[in-house]
Amino acid sequence: MKLPEPRDPTLEAVDRAIVQSNRSEVRTYVGASEIGHPCDRRLWLKYHWVEPEHIDATGLRNIQDGFAGEPVMADRLKAVPEVNLKTEGPDGKQWGVSAHAGHFRGHLDGAIKGLLQAPKTWHVWEHKQVNEKRFRDLERKKEKFGEKNALAAWNETYFAQAQVYMGLTKSKRHYLTVASAGGRQITSVRTDFQKIAFDVYMEKAKYIIESPEAPQKVSAKGDYFICKWCHFNKFCHEETTTAQVNCRTCAHATPIMDEKSCAPGKLAGRGAWRCEYHSKTLTLKEQRKGCGKHLFIPDLIPWAHVAQMDKLSNTITYATNNKKMRFVNAEKNDWTARPKHFTSKDLQHVDAYNIENDDTFLEHMARFDPSIISNKKGKRGAEPLPFDDPLPEL
Repeated sequence: MKLPEPRDPTLEAVDRAIVQSNRSEVRTYVGASEIGHPCDRRLWLKYHWVEPEHIDATGLRNIQDGFAGEPVMADRLKAVPEVNLKTEGPDGKQWGVSAHAGHFRGHLDGAIKGLLQAPKTWHVWEHKQVNEKRFRDLERKKEKFGEKNALAAWNETYFAQAQVYMGLTKSKRHYLTVASAGGRQITSVRTDFQKIAFDVYMEKAKYIIESPEAPQKVSAKGDYFICKWCHFNKFCHEETTTAQVNCRTCAHATPIMDEKSCAPGKLAGRGAWRCEYHSKTLTLKEQRKGCGKHLFIPDLIPWAHVAQMDKLSNTITYATNNKKMRFVNAEKNDWTARPKHFTSKDLQHVDAYNIENDDTFLEHMARFDPSIISNKKGKRGAEPLPFDDPLPEL
């Protein structure tokens, strides 16, 4: 057997640098660029900051290649005297669209007029950089379905993005340029606005934003092609992982859909959230941090189901899915109580097996914070803050 060639240590260092320099930002809204994804549950989990997505070096290189290709393609289009391409709005920033009180947003690559095949019509312009296989597939779809129907047949995510951008900018045409890796080959697709499709995607976005529960899984099988490589696979199919602690994962938090009810200032129309427990509009900083009143949205504890909710005591009682054990998501830890009480911060680090069978594990956790277990006098220390992995800064 031939051993694999050793990797170039310099290029390995490049990959590490790419990953380290990438500041993985948590998107605060449902994006128009992904509303066409076939799994509603994935969109909901991402919108609720269940866990930040981690992109490897290969993925980051692909993203960088795509971003680098946009200005190159824009310059090529602007080289045609008849073409009028605007990549920035009057304020000098990228064109942006927003709906559903700012919870649904997107950013256009540009607006273009003067296409030789339709010189009088403004088009929404988008550019994509794809691999050779996908590039050839688009060419085949154009031949089979015709240019106007090719985008929907080729990639629903891109088609949905096009329809949303057209609908929110009152445009009737979309012009997508597509380049192979490095921009060596170029093709294009023009697509007409379809009101029915636009309404479907807008309603889908509204459902994702307003739903208090996680949508159904796209498949019951974790190795299904849509699920297999999904970042949130474990939250649907492994039933061992609990979400991170922040306001978006809390049962008390609700997205504000009426802009008039938002607090004055920057939050209006920017996708504001309200805490029903504290009766206040939450800043982004507050949303990231969460508070001691946090109780998980029940769907985010996939290894248990709700047995009882008590608003007065601010607790949710669960039973593990095999019904062996009950436990309580509460403001304070008490592992001597029956059933045991866990704060959300500690529920991040246990699962059904730990609660049902592994007292040793719980004892080791308690060593990090003695206040977890009541002493003989019933006194406790301060509310613990261990184990909490904060979300990346926005």
